[in-house]
Amino acid sequence: MADDDRVTRQQYRQQRSRPTGDETQEQQPEPEETGASRQAYAAENNRAVEEAKTKRLARKLNWVIAGLVVGIIIVFLILFLTP
Repeated sequence: MADDDRVTRQQYRQQRSRPTGDETQEQQPEPEETGASRQAYAAENNRAVEEAKTKRLARKLNWVIAGLVVGIIIVFLILFLTP
């Protein structure tokens, strides 16, 4: 390989990013739309999963709070009603 054939990474990337006449005709705009719809579906799915997890955690926390309140009431009853 001669020194004239060598290309820096930046030059190589610039060559790859420049579309030629043949490549522009072969490209299809549909993959971008498909990628965008896939991203939207994944984002919506993640949001739904996050909401479900939040609801489950809230329910568990409510039970824990209720248990603590009952426990506190029992402790006060034992402390003040025993002679």
